[in-house]
Amino acid sequence: MFRFLFKIPAHRTFEHTPIYYNPAKEDLKRRVQGVEEEGQSHASKIARGSLKESWGRSARISKSNRSSSIRLVSIIFILALVSWLLLFN
Repeated sequence: MFRFLFKIPAHRTFEHTPIYYNPAKEDLKRRVQGVEEEGQSHASKIARGSLKESWGRSARISKSNRSSSIRLVSIIFILALVSWLLLFN
């Protein structure tokens, strides 16, 4: 009786063609891309002659990490000593 007042949506159809998925091929493609990108990055470092610089930078970073680790351990030791003195004295 009141159908002309309400709009009913039409049935929707989708045309989907399934795509064949081959996991072995996808994995091989991903690994080949990774090796190619890795080879390009190493070649660019050697070509620019920055290999020596990168080694020196890593040595400086490790020295700073070592000093910060020593500082952290000493702070923890001092805090533990102070807390032990406060709790047991």
